[in-house]
Amino acid sequence: MSTAGLGEQLVGAYHKLINECEVVSYNEFSEKEGDQMEVDVLALGTDNGRQCVYICEVVTHLDGLNYGGTPSDGSWSDFGGKSYQGTLDTIYQKFEADYEYATRVFDDADAYTLQLWSPYVPNGKLTDGLDEVSARFEREHGERVALKINEAYTAEIDQLRAKAGTETKRYGEPAYRFLQILEHMRR
Repeated sequence: MSTAGLGEQLVGAYHKLINECEVVSYNEFSEKEGDQMEVDVLALGTDNGRQCVYICEVVTHLDGLNYGGTPSDGSWSDFGGKSYQGTLDTIYQKFEADYEYATRVFDDADAYTLQLWSPYVPNGKLTDGLDEVSARFEREHGERVALKINEAYTAEIDQLRAKAGTETKRYGEPAYRFLQILEHMRR
C-alpha cells in the first residue's frame, strides 16, 4: 500500500489512467545532500516518442489552501495578509526545488509539466497570487505552473470518475479502485 495521501493517489491515478503515464511515483525525495525537497506526485509519460515529466504538488486542504508562515521577502505583498503571502512563498519555493530535482534527475526529458492540484482554493487574492506564482515561474524558469484548482480540479477528477464507472479492471491504484466501487454501487 502506498504511503501517499488520498489526494496524491487521485492525482497519480489521473496521470496513470487518463494521461496514460507509464510510471507514477509518490513522495519522491532527493538523494542530494542537504536537499529537503519532496515531489508529491511524479509521473513519466511519452507522447509520440517525446518524454514528459509531470511534477505535481497536491494540497488537499478541504477548508482552503493555506500553509501560513512568514514569506521570505516582500514579493507576495499584493496578495493578502501574511498567511496568504506565506502560502504563496511556500508553493513557489516547493516548485523551484521540485523543478531543480526533476531537471537534474530527468535531464534528457523533452518536456516538464508542473501542476498544482487543490480541490478548494478561495477565489480572490489567493487565486490571483497563484496566477502570479505561475507567471513568475515562467519568467524565471521558462515553464508555467498549471493550476488544477477548484473547477479545473473537479473537471480532471470527473474524467477519472467517468472512466471508473465504465470498467471493473484493477490497476493497482487504490484511489481509482475506490472510485470504481462508488461508481458501480447499485441503487
